[in-house]
Amino acid sequence: MFCRVRFWVGCLIFLAVSVQAQMVHQVVLLVNKNSQDSLYVANQYVQLRKIEDRNVIYLDIPESLYKATATISPEEFTKYIWKPAQAIIKKRGLDDQVLAWIYSVDFPIRVKTDASDKKQMSVCGLTFLRNKVPDLEQVKRGTYLSKLFGGPNDKVKSQLNTMAFETKKKGLGEKVKIAKEMRFLLKGLGAEMPLPNMMLGYVGENGNDVTDVIKSIRRGTFSDHRGVRSGFYFIKSNDVRSKCRDWLFDTVEKMLKSKGITATITTHFPTGAEGVMGVMMGAEKVDPSKIKSFAPGAMAEHLTSWAGEFQKNQTKMTAWIKAGATATAGTVVEPFSNPNKFPLPTFFFYYVSGSSMMESFYQSIACPLQILLLGDPLAKPYAPRIKLDFLGMDDLKKDFTFVASASIPNNPKVKFLYRFLIDGKEIQPASSEGAFYLRVANFSDGYHTLRVVAEINHFARYSTFQTKGITINLRGRSIAILPDFEQKEKHKYNIGVRLGGKEDPKKIRLVSKSRILDEKPYSLGVQLILDETKLGQGAQSLRAVAVYKDGMEVSSKPVHFGIVLNDSIEK
Repeated sequence: MFCRVRFWVGCLIFLAVSVQAQMVHQVVLLVNKNSQDSLYVANQYVQLRKIEDRNVIYLDIPESLYKATATISPEEFTKYIWKPAQAIIKKRGLDDQVLAWIYSVDFPIRVKTDASDKKQMSVCGLTFLRNKVPDLEQVKRGTYLSKLFGGPNDKVKSQLNTMAFETKKKGLGEKVKIAKEMRFLLKGLGAEMPLPNMMLGYVGENGNDVTDVIKSIRRGTFSDHRGVRSGFYFIKSNDVRSKCRDWLFDTVEKMLKSKGITATITTHFPTGAEGVMGVMMGAEKVDPSKIKSFAPGAMAEHLTSWAGEFQKNQTKMTAWIKAGATATAGTVVEPFSNPNKFPLPTFFFYYVSGSSMMESFYQSIACPLQILLLGDPLAKPYAPRIKLDFLGMDDLKKDFTFVASASIPNNPKVKFLYRFLIDGKEIQPASSEGAFYLRVANFSDGYHTLRVVAEINHFARYSTFQTKGITINLRGRSIAILPDFEQKEKHKYNIGVRLGGKEDPKKIRLVSKSRILDEKPYSLGVQLILDETKLGQGAQSLRAVAVYKDGMEVSSKPVHFGIVLNDSIEK
């Protein structure tokens, strides 16, 4: 149970380019508000990855859909996930900005698209197709071809260099030379862009516990820019699960070597190995705990029929997470030994080129319709560090110009694009101009976040960002949360506020991650109610918002604290 609120102070390549890791402002995080585990994992991920409030979406998922076999119908997916999430994205003005979804834990993993197990899909797959069920014979046979796939297979003969999701949506430009079968990338996918996605973990029947999941996403965050140069294992055997893709092992081993990465092709499991960064193999049963240690950011999987179907008697994909991997992959139904349905070894080429975990998966899977992807989607061990200076005032009473400047040490010729976001919404698109002129009259009084994203000016971009809290005081309106939380009853607290200015608001709200927790008409001494069970365990932030007669919503500075469970305190 909750005990109290604790306060914390706040090669075969057509372009010689480098790659961005998927940018944080281009994802939304979906949370099941009915699950304390989902809340807890999401809270940790928001803190670790600095996800803006606007990009966190809470959904009302019935327990029957994420417990037991965690199976959902297409109609239920539409009702409980697709329509409400899309409505919120549109309402918050994120339609063009969001390129990928991240699911927290306690979501369904399988979609019953057919009575035949072999024709069913994963939730990842239906999300990828933007809630459109395809020809189910294509799902069964793995003949659907993802437009994000980078090759090679029987349809895509060439091996593409790694590209950002945004580049594939907007296009490469007509002057780029590219294989005929991939020329659709010149103009970009536009409205046909699929929706890549991952889950942070699986904590259902025979899955991981929450501690395992949180450790894995912490490893992912820690791995950024720290990629090791060895510890990759491609394991061959006579098992058909191995033979279906081990024909690419030699090619990818050479591709990695060209980047200074040592990979080992072997017939032996790396028992006792330390600092393992990658494992790719095919086996019905395997014991990942025999590996002594994994490096932060490691991806490991074993291509078996039911690694993601947790009621079958084969080694589960979650065994890799428990053993220390940062991410893994497995199918939720019988896929056959079809290499199109699993990550190809080229995953590691994209990964060591600087792609994020999610980008690497979707460039290496030709038919991602039955796959379940678990772990930290934003891990980027091989992306370079970028130095970003961001200068400007914190308190504004008049217009002001903020200035940003990015660089890579020892590489002064690199050119950057800069984009600016206020409260998580992009307001100045990417340009070479590293300055943003903020007109205070265009924004409400009170607290806002101003984020600058710097990215390398190329088809595929490394990126970084910084966020600054700013307070606008043009009209003299302000609100602040009083420091003492008065406990009202178990799990609930009274929250007092202090107002500034000559006029009273019409009403006040208590807000967390763009979610209204309580709202009352304003009167002197009125208090808001905090129900900590709505927030869940972990790192938190609260804001009070005053709503005035003219419609202006004035936010307080956030109050940062943590909620801890008596029986689940991490040491």
